[in-house]
Amino acid sequence: MATKYQQDLGEQLKKYQPLVRRIASQIGSRLPANVMLDDLIQEGMTGLLDALQRYVPQPNQSFESYASMRIRGAIYDACRKEDILPRNQRDKLDQLEKVTQRLEQSLGRLPSEQEVAKAAGLESNEYYQVLDSLFNVLPIDDIPENLLPADLSADPLEKFSSKQFLGQVVEILKDLPENQKMVVALHYQEDLSYREIAAVMDLTPGRISQLHTQAMISIRAMLGA
Repeated sequence: MATKYQQDLGEQLKKYQPLVRRIASQIGSRLPANVMLDDLIQEGMTGLLDALQRYVPQPNQSFESYASMRIRGAIYDACRKEDILPRNQRDKLDQLEKVTQRLEQSLGRLPSEQEVAKAAGLESNEYYQVLDSLFNVLPIDDIPENLLPADLSADPLEKFSSKQFLGQVVEILKDLPENQKMVVALHYQEDLSYREIAAVMDLTPGRISQLHTQAMISIRAMLGA
């Protein structure tokens, strides 16, 4: 016979299942076609269960916000284990991050897409082809551990949500070009898909993907600096 705790847990899992599906669908839209949505949902449910068991109410952080990080974290952990982003794409990402970092230091501001392309030795069309190949880069939710605030006793996702880290990201977002800033806001704050953002901004979904990837490269580069 199920205990009251098990019954309550089952009800909570059912209540937040749509949240898991929505996040899994968002992530899945950026991943190769061979990645099954049901597999992502299953991993996300593991993250939701973890969130339900570990959540401690805090000011300015709702359970849904905390659970979303746990769900994304569980899905991305599974993606990393399966090596969703091939080594050659990781190398391209590293190169563009380093170029962006170097230009930011020399210019005193975030470089434009054209400046990054030129410094990377790429023609404009080659640069955008690289961005297109990185459509499934795992951005804010996949910040490397060494870029997170240094508190070895803290849980990784608690470090991710810390004021120090969020303060860094907010400052970087202020410096992004307006079109990239809008894409980031609509995707992460409003939970809109690339297709929905494209309709709002009157651009193609492909261009939205490029703007998102460039914004993530800038954020990662600045955090690394």
